[in-house]
Amino acid sequence: MSDRVLITSSDPEGLARAIEEEIDEPFPWCRLDARGFEQSTVWFCAGAPPESPLRLPKLGWIQSGWAGVENWFLRPEWTGEVILTRTVGDFPQRIAQHVFGYLLARALRVDETLRQMAERTWKRWTPESLAGKNLLVVGMGAIGLEIAATAKAFQMHVAGVRRGGGKNQRPSVEGVKEGARDLPDLLGWADVVVSLLPLTPETEAFWSAERFASMKAGSTFINVSRGGTVEEAALLRALGRGKPRTAILDVFREEPLPADHPLRGRDDVWITPHIAGVSTIPPLARDFAENWRRFRAGEPLHNQIDRARGY
Repeated sequence: MSDRVLITSSDPEGLARAIEEEIDEPFPWCRLDARGFEQSTVWFCAGAPPESPLRLPKLGWIQSGWAGVENWFLRPEWTGEVILTRTVGDFPQRIAQHVFGYLLARALRVDETLRQMAERTWKRWTPESLAGKNLLVVGMGAIGLEIAATAKAFQMHVAGVRRGGGKNQRPSVEGVKEGARDLPDLLGWADVVVSLLPLTPETEAFWSAERFASMKAGSTFINVSRGGTVEEAALLRALGRGKPRTAILDVFREEPLPADHPLRGRDDVWITPHIAGVSTIPPLARDFAENWRRFRAGEPLHNQIDRARGY
């Protein structure tokens, strides 16, 4: 049976061209509006899947263009016989840059710089430094490892927590703990806490009043994973007690975040509109091209989703 790839994307033609450049040969693909798309054996869903389920009886593999895959657990296309893989692409680099861009912006008081420029005033201050601070990554996968390595480049002390069974720890990243047993002590140690948790039944509202109470006074909480992992009312109360003192948030339970949401309009909360891990065509094409080669060769695919684990 010959394989055919369904591509759903805001720019399926551009993505198909980029894949063909990667594999250096013609590529059997189709759009969602093509005749016979139902016969596709592979679905490269580079953006949000269609609201209505697709009937793809020959489907054997879905590649998601997103790092988060929680919505796929509700999709009928992902049956027990279908392999689901996710894109990693340049998400580790992009999200690490996002985290440290905003950490540095707060430490150097870029907001004060912009205010003085607008007011044409001159008042000196002493910027903070990241060197010597303690950073904790909760959810130490590929993205967490990139953040940890970047933190070490800034001469920060780094620790990480992940669910047991991870295989991709870099030798240069020390202090990675298996499971959440040591988390309360680590939260009291960390000046910066970065949440990279996937959204699963176990991580729903993981960041609760109890965990915020364990944080170090004056710390910074950063969430660049999933909004559903945070109990937002508990975070608001915790900010009022200074544990954490500030929050840098890219994801929320409700998106777009309403204009009147209580997290808005606060000096101690910086908000971005879910942009830390934006997908672009070149890394999407590279990841898919490598898995396409493996698929055709009968080799194990990269970044497969474990239904039992939830990620």
